[in-house]
Amino acid sequence: MFTGLVETLGKVIQIEPIDSGIQFTVVTEWENPDLKLGDSIAINGACMTVTKFSNLGNIFQFYASFKSLELTNLSRLGEGSVVNLERAMAMGQRFGGHMVQGHVDGVAKITSRKQIENEVEEFWVEIPKDLLRFFVKKGSVTLDGISLTVVDVVDGKIQLILIPETMQKTNAKFWKVDGKLNVEVDVLAKYIENYLAKRGESEGN
Repeated sequence: MFTGLVETLGKVIQIEPIDSGIQFTVVTEWENPDLKLGDSIAINGACMTVTKFSNLGNIFQFYASFKSLELTNLSRLGEGSVVNLERAMAMGQRFGGHMVQGHVDGVAKITSRKQIENEVEEFWVEIPKDLLRFFVKKGSVTLDGISLTVVDVVDGKIQLILIPETMQKTNAKFWKVDGKLNVEVDVLAKYIENYLAKRGESEGN
């Protein structure tokens, strides 16, 4: 489980095709490095497993299967790509952001980016049609592992306003029009939809 509060940025320094996927090597700098083999890390919001590490975890590897590559934007990473990183929640820590599973639901596309005041930027992002039903004004969404608030929903797109703190601490500073973002919808919305569907089936019998 994650919060969508990006801890730090990492840079992809090696990409190696193996078996039925790709092994990535990432260099970063954790504030409190404590990585272990098998730990879960959200890479641009996709939950991946640490398969090897060195230098207290400031260099680590993870493996992405072809299925993960197909469902996320990890397939678009190259050497030098900057990724958002968040380690799994620890018991007893403060819970910011919102509940994030690291299970990417689809890939969204940036359609516009505009600076509206000092380092405050507006983005419009096109959401896959099959996920639109999960979006409401002032609802939550995770894009590339960043917990964000949906400002508005118009014609299949969501409006986002990113503050300087977010722009500085995440890879959003590198987002460009037509860029692809991993999207995870609010897990509570999924449960509510499933509950209502099951209740409707029950009442229909």
